Amino acid sequence: MPLQAIDLARALAEPLARQTHPERPFSGRRAAVLMLLYDRDAHAHLLLTKRSARLSAHPGQVSLPGGMREPEDRSLMVTALRETQEEVGIPPERVRIIGRLDDVHTVATDFLVRPFIGLATGPVRPTPASEEVDRVMEVSVDEILDIDRRLPEGLAVATTRYPLDGEDVWGATARMLRLFAAIARGALAERR
Repeated sequence: MPLQAIDLARALAEPLARQTHPERPFSGRRAAVLMLLYDRDAHAHLLLTKRSARLSAHPGQVSLPGGMREPEDRSLMVTALRETQEEVGIPPERVRIIGRLDDVHTVATDFLVRPFIGLATGPVRPTPASEEVDRVMEVSVDEILDIDRRLPEGLAVATTRYPLDGEDVWGATARMLRLFAAIARGALAERR
């Protein structure tokens, strides 16, 4: 039976709630991203974007929808939802946040990024903002887990890569996928 987004979200809810996230002192810039789960062809998918080649930061790289916290954002979760709507047109009211992963530091640009995991509450029809996103990538969660399973343990940050949808996913996004895959595999194993 194919893995569906609602089943994965249910499996992830308890392990995500049990996680503790130690706050580390950080005086740099804060950002947040959304790992949006939804079904495409009755299989759980995750939405990624290829950033516009015209952007000054991380041009042409694959990332999760998200960005820098703005002063008016009440929380980093609000940041992730706002940026997702701006980049791919998914409104916040169509996303149910089920938890978050540990913060990830971007080495080159000195951001501390908080990844949130959310479940789409209806059909997902991404509409990329052309000034920020060159293309939307809809990647099967099964494919992410399969690639992750084959990655060696203890892989260095600089060499962690996921070949997805014809792209090389690396850096902070690859580290977030690694965190996601670990908790997803554990959660699915607990449900069996």
